[in-house]
Amino acid sequence: MNNFWQGLGFGLVLQVSVGPVCIAVLHKGLAQGFRQAFSMVCGVALVDAFYIVLSLVGISAILQVGPARKAVGLAGALLLFYFGLRYLRAPAHTVLVERQDESPFRSFAYGVGLTLTNPLTILFWAGVLGAMVSTRTVRGNDGLALFALGCIAATLLFLTAVALAGHSLERVLSDQLSMWLNRAVGVFLIGFAVKLGADLIL
Repeated sequence: MNNFWQGLGFGLVLQVSVGPVCIAVLHKGLAQGFRQAFSMVCGVALVDAFYIVLSLVGISAILQVGPARKAVGLAGALLLFYFGLRYLRAPAHTVLVERQDESPFRSFAYGVGLTLTNPLTILFWAGVLGAMVSTRTVRGNDGLALFALGCIAATLLFLTAVALAGHSLERVLSDQLSMWLNRAVGVFLIGFAVKLGADLIL
């Protein structure tokens, strides 16, 4: 069970690096409440688990090939750019409409889609898990599985806390503030997409 706590601790430290998913979960909690934000968090955790499984079975080796890595990465950057544009173009009243109409499944699917925009995460997990095995920090398949479960649990814990934080601030969200929040999230996602694309091309 020690491997699980190692994975949990590692995952929580990793969450300190705030990325586009964290910002989007906070926005979802602010704009649509905890239920929608938590549905999104579940989608994010599912993709993280999916990437960990892929890295364990060696799919990440394909992405070690330069052209494949660039193609997949650029596709992810374009999707991230698209999500950013959607936020920039969304009028303030859209938030109020979505609060009433959006289903938890749609929020879940959004979490899945946004997390999939960075498929190079497979390489990260392959590196982490490979290092754990090579240094014998984690021993055997059971130890590796427990470590991975700890990392996924950390994602769920941290992002659920972010969703709760967004929900607690929901009551102060006005139409004007929601418009500026949409724009801020849009700029952040587009900036992240541009940086990802530049890192792959240059």
